[in-house]
Amino acid sequence: MFINEYGSRENPTVILLAPMMISGNDLYHLMAPHMKGNYHIVAPDQGGHGKAGQYHSTEEEYAQLRAFLREIDCFNIELVYGASLGVAVAYRLFLDSAFTVHHAWFDGVALAENARFAEWFMKKLFHSRKKKLAKAPANASPSLVRMYGYDFARMMTKYFERITIQDIDAICFACCHYDLRKLTEEEQKKLHLDFGEKDFDLRYSRKTIPIHMPNAEVVIRQGYAHCGYMAAEPKQYVKEIEAFITRS
Repeated sequence: MFINEYGSRENPTVILLAPMMISGNDLYHLMAPHMKGNYHIVAPDQGGHGKAGQYHSTEEEYAQLRAFLREIDCFNIELVYGASLGVAVAYRLFLDSAFTVHHAWFDGVALAENARFAEWFMKKLFHSRKKKLAKAPANASPSLVRMYGYDFARMMTKYFERITIQDIDAICFACCHYDLRKLTEEEQKKLHLDFGEKDFDLRYSRKTIPIHMPNAEVVIRQGYAHCGYMAAEPKQYVKEIEAFITRS
């Protein structure tokens, strides 16, 4: 993990944890121009992305983020945001009693304790597409262009070329294994869950949300794929996140 930090530490702290194939720096530059408030933003590059090294495990990634926050004496978090892969670390921070997290926004997460089929499917898909990209390099993967548009797909393709098979396997494991428990009422009031209607992860979370977090705020974006609304409508998306912070 490589920590990108923006803004004064005197401002409310926002943690931005990016999805696979997006660096923390990329996510910051996607979202920050639309933020109305002044924040201290921590946007880590996770393993396999940006300036970070290899991705080994969620535990290792979170340990590095936790150590950094403790080092700078930052225990009060206004918002922890995680998308897809980013939720694996964001979820651990949200439940870490050493920190006070006022709001959490999780997008495109498979809330399952052991989603073995999803893990196998993701590995197979990403292995195959990485081999195809190696044989026929492209500025933007055609399949990603269809899902997210050219500009976003080009950014994702850059990191897809960089990440290794070992990174992919560790990332797929991280996305499909959560240590779930029934959240308290207070925790649920702090939590927003966001999904695209076509998101494969929604199939898993639909089963576990009623058991572990039935009163969390849930929004399903009609017509959108996994993290598709965030990519297509960043201005409106950030507006909704800030509205969530201020009203709850």
